[in-house]
Amino acid sequence: MRRGAAAFINTLLHHDVYKDVAIMTGAVMVSNVLNYFYQLFAGRFLTPSQYGELFSLLSLLYIFSVFSQTINTSVTKFTTRYSTTGDYGKVKGLIIGFTKHVLILGIVIYISILLASPWILNFLKIDNSLYLVVLFASLPLSFLLPVYQGVLRGLQRFISLGLSVVSWSFIKFVGGIGLIIFGYGVLGGIFGILLANVGALIITLAFLKDILGWKSEKVDVPEILSYGTFTFLVLLAYTVMWNLDVIMAKHYFSPTVAGEYSALSVLGKIILFAPGAVGMVIFPKAAERFENGGDHFKILVRGLGIVLLISGGAVVAYALFPSFIIRLIYGAKYLSISGYLWLYGLGMMFLSMVNVLFNYLLSIRKSWLTLLALILGVAVEIAGISYTRTFIGIIRAVILASAVAFAVLILDAWGLRHEGVSADASV
Repeated sequence: MRRGAAAFINTLLHHDVYKDVAIMTGAVMVSNVLNYFYQLFAGRFLTPSQYGELFSLLSLLYIFSVFSQTINTSVTKFTTRYSTTGDYGKVKGLIIGFTKHVLILGIVIYISILLASPWILNFLKIDNSLYLVVLFASLPLSFLLPVYQGVLRGLQRFISLGLSVVSWSFIKFVGGIGLIIFGYGVLGGIFGILLANVGALIITLAFLKDILGWKSEKVDVPEILSYGTFTFLVLLAYTVMWNLDVIMAKHYFSPTVAGEYSALSVLGKIILFAPGAVGMVIFPKAAERFENGGDHFKILVRGLGIVLLISGGAVVAYALFPSFIIRLIYGAKYLSISGYLWLYGLGMMFLSMVNVLFNYLLSIRKSWLTLLALILGVAVEIAGISYTRTFIGIIRAVILASAVAFAVLILDAWGLRHEGVSADASV
């Protein structure tokens, strides 16, 4: 039996999908731990008011992550296409073209934010305008980084990509917390973000030295822009889906109940983000299989299997040991949410599979049914929450919305399972 288990594990480790998912899962976990330590130490060395200022500003910055995700996904798609045919000159052309355009976009947004800074600072009740100036100086760089990480992802250089992801979190933690300890307060924590972007950019570019040595070739800009716009809408709808319930809870509930729901949401998001690396790996592998006329649907099946194993296991743990988990993370003050934990986790499990599904579908081609599924999910969530306005009602709305989106995306994926597959394709 031991030999059989060892043989099974050995097979998994030598299968490129499972091996690369393991690499990226490890990298994302290390990155998340470093980000958690950043929050923990910032809370320890800053006053409560300073801590509130720092993370309200960081939350504002994270709004623009939809742009970063769009850039990464678009670059990954076309890098995979060009590298599959050996057109590395076009990969370099892609890098140069995206670098120019996203740098301009980042600078324009940065200037716009500076012009609006009096209103932003007043809304957040922050007096120091330098915080905003320094924080959003990193915005153009945060748009550049996903370009180069997207190339690594498209080339399936997952060890390099993992090191790039970890380096960003490590530099943010060491630089930001170090500056806070040395007395720079909120500004030090913010400056850590800028240092992280600069450091991770340098490291990531070093991994692409061979690609940058190629002679640049022209790429199909209109097709890339069309794909990028569609991808942005898909990612925006998905982002709304997993953030909307917390916003609505804050609107409908008392501060105490809204706080309890926020705690539930944080625990639930563990299930959503734990298998997040699966989508990162599935996308370029399915895209490569599609470009070569191979059976790309089996890549999706493997990805969903991994997510179901991770997220499903977490849901079972939430159902069996809710009080223990809540005490471990929050203490006894949030035990009132223990009965809801596995239900909310179920909704997040569906959403984690939705993530894999739309990554797979985007890797094949633009499918308007993909976007419709996510918009439908948002609509169901809004309608359900608005109708019930209760704690359990919001949770049920989240489950229903994510299940509806999952069902439509499964149908979409099933309909595209033979798309571009050659007659003699084999795995």
